[in-house]
Parts: sequence; structure tokens; C-alpha cells
Amino acid sequence: MTKTEIIQIGEQAINEEPLLILFGESVTPELAIHSIVQRKEEGQSIDLNVGSEIRFGDQVYHVTALGHLANQNLNEIGHATLFFKKSENESANGIYLEPEVLPNIEAGMEISFL
Repeated sequence: MTKTEIIQIGEQAINEEPLLILFGESVTPELAIHSIVQRKEEGQSIDLNVGSEIRFGDQVYHVTALGHLANQNLNEIGHATLFFKKSENESANGIYLEPEVLPNIEAGMEISFL
């Protein structure tokens, strides 16, 4: 299990779209506006597969599909796009989750990747 902490929620990060964009602390100011910025401890590795869980605090989501670059980008720059819907045209950096409802998030919240 790897844990990160939400340190910033961009002012346009949550809208009517069923997705969240994660980025690490190296995110540019232009992208931070649209992103959930997370801090990960050095040396921890994220290795998600179909069936893995992502928890936002106590809210549990299951991975239903995973783009081929998602794990690599999460580990290198803390970036992935979380889709709270069924996989259609699978994004290389996408992680598709169910239930198909956005989690309630706040700064300081822990994200667990199991």
C-alpha cells in the first residue's frame, strides 16, 4: 500500500466532469488550477492493476481499467487522470474507477493505493 496526501485542490479541479486529475508537487501553476496536487513519500511505489483499490479517506473505489502509462506516471510525476465512469476509449494515463461518483475530497486527506 502506498499513501499520498492531498496538499492542494485547484480552483477548477472539480466540476461537472466525472474525473479528477492528480499531479505531484512538481505540477506547473497552469495545470495546478485543474488538478488535485498530492505529496508522496520518497521510495514508495504505486503498482495498480484491475481490481486494485484507491481510497480517499474512508471512501473506497475499485479500479476497473488502467491505461498503460498510469503506474509509470504516478510514480514519476504523481500524475494520473481518475475517471469515475466506464472505460470507453481508454486513456494511456487513465485510471477508471467505480462507483461512478466523485469522492468528497479536501486538503489534508489521505489517498491510499492498494
